[in-house]
Parts: sequence; C-alpha cells; structure tokens
Amino acid sequence: MSEGLKVMPSSSSRQSAHGTELPPAKDLSEELGKYIGRQVSYATHGIHKYPAKFIPQIPRFCIESYSRVGDVVLDPFMGSGTTLLEAYISGRPSYGIDIHPLARLIAKVKTTPIDPEALTAMSEHLLARIDRDRGDNSSWIPRIPNCEHWFREGVLSDLATIKKHVWELPEGDNRDFFRICLSSIIRKVSNSDADSLIPEVTSFQKKLEAQGRTSHDARSRFANTVRNRLLDAAALWKISKDVEKKFRKAPRIDIIGRDARDIELEDSRVDLAVTSPPYASAVHYVSVHKLEMFWLDLLKDMSDLDARVVGTARAYMSEYRSWEPSTELASLRPVLDELLAKDKKSAFIVHRYFEGMRRNFDEVNRVLKRNAAYCVVVGENTYRRVRIPTYRILADIASSSGFELEDLYVYDVINRHLDIPRWNDSRIEKDHILVLRRARAPSSSHR
Repeated sequence: MSEGLKVMPSSSSRQSAHGTELPPAKDLSEELGKYIGRQVSYATHGIHKYPAKFIPQIPRFCIESYSRVGDVVLDPFMGSGTTLLEAYISGRPSYGIDIHPLARLIAKVKTTPIDPEALTAMSEHLLARIDRDRGDNSSWIPRIPNCEHWFREGVLSDLATIKKHVWELPEGDNRDFFRICLSSIIRKVSNSDADSLIPEVTSFQKKLEAQGRTSHDARSRFANTVRNRLLDAAALWKISKDVEKKFRKAPRIDIIGRDARDIELEDSRVDLAVTSPPYASAVHYVSVHKLEMFWLDLLKDMSDLDARVVGTARAYMSEYRSWEPSTELASLRPVLDELLAKDKKSAFIVHRYFEGMRRNFDEVNRVLKRNAAYCVVVGENTYRRVRIPTYRILADIASSSGFELEDLYVYDVINRHLDIPRWNDSRIEKDHILVLRRARAPSSSHR
C-alpha cells in the first residue's frame, strides 16, 4: 500500500507534431521508483506473469487523483486486472474488458476473494490425489502444434495428470484458482526459455540444460506454486475484509465483453477510465501465452484471436491491397509515409492500430459521464525501425474524439514483463500518463 504520489515538473514541455502544445509533463519517476518486490506484487498482483503490466501504484494514483469513493471505474484493456484490483481496494466498483481469454481468467482469479481455509483444505486433497496418480493420463494432453519441441515426454505426462485432477474439481472460483496455478508453471517446465517474452527454445536455455541447471519436475513445481499462491489468496481475503469494513460493502468487479472498441455498457455509466493499451504491432500478445492457453483449453484458433487484437501485426494482402493511406493527423502522417517507403503492409498495420484506438476513444467517450477523465498510460515504440510517438498521436486522436488533455505525467519504466522495440533519445525508458477530460461528443469529421 502506498501514500499519495508526489510529482515533480519535467524539465521541458513538448509539442505534438501538428503544433498543439502539450502541458508540461509532471515527473513521477522518483516516487514510483521506490516500489519494488512485494510492494508491487502484494495480495494477488503477482499471481501470474503477464506482459506490459504496470505496477499497481500507477492505476491507484489515477484512481485516487481523478475519482471518489463509490465512483465507477473502467479499464477497457484490463490485461491481468491490475486496475480492477486497485479500484476494489480503493472502494470503487469497476468494469474490465479484454479480448485475451487468459487475461480474463487471470483477472477473475486475481480479484476474487476466496476463503483461505476452504481453499487450503481443497489444495491438500488435490495435491494428494495428484501425488498418488501414476496412471496413463495422456488423453488430457491438448493438441499443441509441434508439442514434442516444447515439452519432454515426462513433463507432458505430469502436466496431464495435474490437469486431470484440477479439471475434475467442481466448476467455480476454487477450480479457477488451481487452473491459474497450473498455467503459471507451463513455461517453467517447458523447453522454452522462461525469461523470453514469447515461447522460444533459446541457445541459452539449451546451455542451461546441458549444465543440468534446469528443472522439469512439474508435480513439485505445481505443489510449490499452489502453496505460494495460497499465501496470496489469504492476503486478498484479508484485504477484502478490510474493504468491507472500511466501505461497508465490497465494491463490485465485473468483467464484461471482449472488445474495447465496442463496450457493452450504457451511455454515461462510468466516472473514470484507466488503461494501458497495447502498442502498435510491438507485442505478440497471443503468442506470449499460447502454451498456457492450449493447456487451459482457451485457444482453438490462434490466428483468429490474433487477428482481432488491437495492435496485431497480422494482416492479409486482401485487407490492404486496395487501401489508400489517409489521415488528418499531422502527427501520424510522417509515420505512415516512412513506413510506406518500406512496404504498404507495415503502414496499414500501424494505421489500423490507431483506427482501433480511435474507436476505443469514441466508445469510452460514450460511456463516460460528462467531464469524467480517461487516464491512458503509454509511451513510444518503433515498428520496422520507424519511430512511433504513440502517446502524442493518441493525444491528437483523443482531441478528435471529444477529449481535452488536462494533465501529462512521465515516469521511468519500472521492471516488468515486456520486451517491445522502444525509441529513446536517452538511456532511460519513459512512459507517459495522458489524463484526458471528456469535453464533448466525438467529431464526425475525424472518422
């Protein structure tokens, strides 16, 4: 838990490419830099690894600065649910949206208090059954492309046994908890380098294997993971009791819909939106957790899911063959021109990303109450070695979508599971928080 953040003025103000002056950025680096280790993974925040997570102090800062107790909070790109948990702790009901099926499951488990005594008793029986089972459970192994490349035969057998007994539990919150425990060990017992963003059998991993410095004991890893996650679940349970006492009633958390471009909420329902959206074609969000999703029966067609993700790099010639580059945003135009000099597909992919974000801004505008704020946490990145000033372009799009830029914050990127091509004039990586105030309905001309 943290106190209110102190901010320091940035050394210089900036302007977007079309000349609209951005407010001086207030620097949160010194304050946010204090938070490490358990300070950023307390309760269930560290229950499962997920790419591009912001530390919980960032959404908490936005929630406490731009909303009041009881206000409704929305995260349209919720990822693993960091904003939702912080809204809950802060006494705000919340809605979360994500197209990624594993993200929705992680967020559900992360934000669902479970009686630790009942969960512990169930875990003891579960682990005992798994330990006794030495039978052939190969029918529980999912159909994973190139399966032998990713897993040893003994690992497949052990994972299948674990899965069998978890899946035989009654459906509900407890079983979902153990499903997440299983998911969190998949990469660690696979042949993939656990530190690689996407599954990859690296030369470094092979070297560790040759030196006998890796462990593929899935049963032991699962048992240890369950015991550690039980501590997290107990911490969340205690927090939930404190929340109920402090606010008299625990705020609701609802995971709704799957598309941030088509929000399943009525108009003017939300008091504050907070999110960290995907980057333009920088992170292959579906590929990152493909092994876990296969094991959890969450992935049937990877290409179909990948095609629907905002920021995907997947594009077919039929989609961009007749596409004609066009944008009214002067901040985006030079990016598209530079990408077009390389190939049309790359320009189309980036243009489509910002079009998806425009649709998100329009939808968030619709569901926000009058004068409510939308806090967007984003930085800059590169694609095909072309600099994409994402936060500046999004600020310009937001203006066309009926928002006014009220505040701008900057901070040094904290350690997180993210490997994106970034652009920096210095050695320090920065992210920005755009605080956008709903001022009017979206302009029809920006479409």
